[in-house]
Amino acid sequence: MDLLGRARALARTAVFAEVPAPALVALAARVRARELPAGATVATRRDGSDVVLVVASGRLHDDAGEHAPGAVLGVDGALVGAAPRTLTATAAAAVVEIAVDDFLDVLAEHGAATTALARQLAGRVRAGAP
Repeated sequence: MDLLGRARALARTAVFAEVPAPALVALAARVRARELPAGATVATRRDGSDVVLVVASGRLHDDAGEHAPGAVLGVDGALVGAAPRTLTATAAAAVVEIAVDDFLDVLAEHGAATTALARQLAGRVRAGAP
């Protein structure tokens, strides 16, 4: 996935939808994209550090259910040090991995991203989702 593809994947999420395009492109330059064959696993911890995952295409599955493109996963680990999650691709998928420090920088610099994340987390709490 090229730089523009990574930026588009980020822009399709509720968290990053209101972040200005130049900031998304700058973030996209620092993330890692991974292609996953069906049945492959990916975790929200890489090389001893937590990462936030954005589902760019395909679907991932874990104990919380199935996650479609636009899902942002691993935020709990990024914010409160929760245990890492391991997800399985139910079909060929692509993810974008964001280092926690980069994710937190975006939240600090762009209030709309923080607001969107707060709404997403509140919805999970209301729904009783893990």
